[in-house]
Amino acid sequence: MSRLSPTLALAVVAAGLYNAWLLGFVLDPDGLHGSYVSVLEAPGHPHAEVFVVCDIVAGAAAVLAGLLLRRQGEPAGDGFVVFGVGNILEATIPISARCAASVAACGTGLGQVLAPHDVASLVSVLGLALALLAVRRAPRMRAVIGIWVAAALFMVFSVVADDLVIAAQAVFLGACGLALVAVPLAVPLAVRRAC
Repeated sequence: MSRLSPTLALAVVAAGLYNAWLLGFVLDPDGLHGSYVSVLEAPGHPHAEVFVVCDIVAGAAAVLAGLLLRRQGEPAGDGFVVFGVGNILEATIPISARCAASVAACGTGLGQVLAPHDVASLVSVLGLALALLAVRRAPRMRAVIGIWVAAALFMVFSVVADDLVIAAQAVFLGACGLALVAVPLAVPLAVRRAC
């Protein structure tokens, strides 16, 4: 376990900063009404640079954790690297300005899904899914994966329903933070179980 401690520390940093959007309730409470948390990073929003820096550092920490995992021959590292790169891109490509008003104004059509910010977000999610898939056989990871999948489905439902988007984002981003920390903890367990 000691050889994974730097990886786990980086994963904890990534998870914490990935959920720094919670500071929005203090720094920009109006930005969290009826839209996506990515609006907190939009140019012109109060303290946008704080949220951008937090996401960039979270992405960099995930990339470094992924590189450490890869150096140890752990396939979950690839997913961490993809997650981190996607998160850095997502933070540096602002969400569409029309999304600041509401989820409905943002839209749910193909044009919105293929918007650069949303594509970067999907890359992050795909990376985390790959990391979870790599450790799926470790004890208790089925529960973590189940929570993450349920949170993702809740997020998709909330975008379509347009009512619970902040609650769904809170649940999903929290589940992503849980997954970021659970993967490095599961790696030695997955290795032992496979032997």
